Amino acid sequence: MQADTLLHLLEHMDGMTASRDRERLAEHVASGGRELIDAQFALLHRVQVTPHGYALTPAAWSVEGVGSSTADVDRLESENESLSADPLLEECLATSEGFACEEHGGDIRLAFAVGGVGNAAAVFDARTPRMPDTSAVECLRHFLRIYEQQLRMLDYAELDTLTRLNNRKTFDENFDRFISIAEQARRVKNGDRREDVDSDKMTRPCWLGVVDIDKFKRINDNFGHLFGDEVLLRVAEIMKKTFRTSDKLFRFGGEEFVILLRHVSQDKAAMVFNRFREAVEHYEFPQVGQVTCSLGYVQIDGALTPADMLGRADEALYFCKENGRNQIACYEDLLAQGLVDAPQETSNADLQADIDALFD
Repeated sequence: MQADTLLHLLEHMDGMTASRDRERLAEHVASGGRELIDAQFALLHRVQVTPHGYALTPAAWSVEGVGSSTADVDRLESENESLSADPLLEECLATSEGFACEEHGGDIRLAFAVGGVGNAAAVFDARTPRMPDTSAVECLRHFLRIYEQQLRMLDYAELDTLTRLNNRKTFDENFDRFISIAEQARRVKNGDRREDVDSDKMTRPCWLGVVDIDKFKRINDNFGHLFGDEVLLRVAEIMKKTFRTSDKLFRFGGEEFVILLRHVSQDKAAMVFNRFREAVEHYEFPQVGQVTCSLGYVQIDGALTPADMLGRADEALYFCKENGRNQIACYEDLLAQGLVDAPQETSNADLQADIDALFD
């Protein structure tokens, strides 16, 4: 291995082990893996196991000469659903070696699974002008194993142990990223063409939704906590099938879930949120039977704090609960109709008075 290649590899490994950002982690893997086998192009796919097989969505890509990879999920990913695996990737995921290759347009296409059969977290997909030597391939395999170990550590720290959704402590970090996205969209909408983005998609808003399972305490009381946990698991699985991998799903504790929905119009947000509600309503839960949920949502605004946004979504959720349950409501719509009170602006003097009162 040449010294400059080794140096780049060590830089990527340093970036991988230092970062808790999954997108940045994927970028290092796509770029470092491509350099290791001297490929022209590399694409890292996330893998999701479904009842019908595997579904893949792009996580990051790297092109020779570009310098670094870009996790441009919005550009690479289908807006509505995951991409189906092609035959080569299916073969890679199904074999115990976790490897498959083929000639592709005069080049060699290689695929490496990250994780074992039936438990893969990702697939590294690359195109090279010639078959890399054995030592380069083995280096890539070890590099991908380090990536797999990093993902496991992140899962342990960031995922809810029951549902495997993001846990509450990761919310602020993900919310900040969505705020950054919303700010980028605002600049594009205001005519800043320096942003390297799909301007039509980027100007669509992002949304925060809060979900609560209706009468969940009654489920626990009537059927026991074991079946209550089963309901939470099934609802989480419905969420994963309903929303895209670029959206973020959280369990906040108990029967409450939070969704960060990325770049869709208000009409589309209402359609997607309602599709999820209907999927829960029509699902036959073991022993329990029918379960419903209510959902309140609000457009993400970079001028507001996470607590403010959650509070507004909670107001919309509370409206659903008070008016029959098993429905969705948009905070902005309720506000326009006078069905919720306008938010009160608090002056610095009022804030200081509240603080002083605590110490009286």
